[in-house]
Amino acid sequence: MGRTGKSKTSRNALIFLAVAIMISIVIISAVRNQTGSQGSQKPPASEYLKVEHTKSFGEFYYGGKTVFIRELGLKITAVGGNASNIVITGLPTSGEEYPFISFLSQGESKELTIMLRSYYTGLEEEGYPVYLTIGCDEAYAEEITIYLKPKDISGPSH
Repeated sequence: MGRTGKSKTSRNALIFLAVAIMISIVIISAVRNQTGSQGSQKPPASEYLKVEHTKSFGEFYYGGKTVFIRELGLKITAVGGNASNIVITGLPTSGEEYPFISFLSQGESKELTIMLRSYYTGLEEEGYPVYLTIGCDEAYAEEITIYLKPKDISGPSH
């Protein structure tokens, strides 16, 4: 027995319907992922955390134009909201662990003293630049530069 025209039309309609449903699912998923990722995008750490230099210890060379930082004092403040699992990388720390703060509520600050193996930096107009990377669960990690004022660094001159 041969197929009738009615069964071919039904079969074609089912194929068309299945393809239309699959295309709709793909489009809806793409739109949902795009709006979901935009809504949950993290801010950069420089907008979420404030990093300030407090006091440091170092050795000055070449008439104060270069400093070898041994201890770096920082004050971290959560300005964009509560911050958890704050980590600072990019510094040659004396230990294997990175400086870490488990939690700061919005507006709260914590001071850290970071022991460095070797960090030489030269004097610029704003001060001595120190480059580090900071991030937390709520903000993506970002490299930032802080400037140490010569008066905030104690230590001998060579």
